[in-house]
Amino acid sequence: MGFLDWFKTSSKAVDMADKVVDGAIAGIDKLFFTDEEKADMSQKAFELWIELQRAIAGESSIRSITRRILAILIMGSFLLMLLAAAFIWIFNPLWSKFILEVAGNLSNLVLAIGIFYFGYYAVGGVVRSFKAKNGES
Repeated sequence: MGFLDWFKTSSKAVDMADKVVDGAIAGIDKLFFTDEEKADMSQKAFELWIELQRAIAGESSIRSITRRILAILIMGSFLLMLLAAAFIWIFNPLWSKFILEVAGNLSNLVLAIGIFYFGYYAVGGVVRSFKAKNGES
C-alpha cells in the first residue's frame, strides 16, 4: 500500500504537500513579469551592452581594419605561392623553385603576423589551463 501511504497525515506527506504548494506558487510567480523586474532586466542588459562596447571599442578602428586587411593579403599571397609552386612543379620544376624562394622571402613576415594574431590566444590558453590545473582563479 505504498501508493496510499501518501494520503496519511505524516511528516512526509506534509513536507511533500509543502513542496507542491511552493512549486505551484513559484510557477505562478514566474508567469507574470512585473514592472520592477522589467526595469532590473533592462538595467542588466544595458550594463552588459556597455561592457561589450568597452571590450570591442578598439576592434573596429581604421587601424585595426587596415591591419586585418594587410594580414589577410600577406597570408593569402604566401599560401597562394605555396599552392602555385606545388602545381607548377608538375610542369616546370625551375619555376616552382623560384616561387618557393619568393615565398621564403615572405616567411618572416608571415611568421610575425601569425604570432601577432594567434600567439595571444595560444599563450592565453596555456596560462588559463595552468591556472585551472593549480586551482587559481
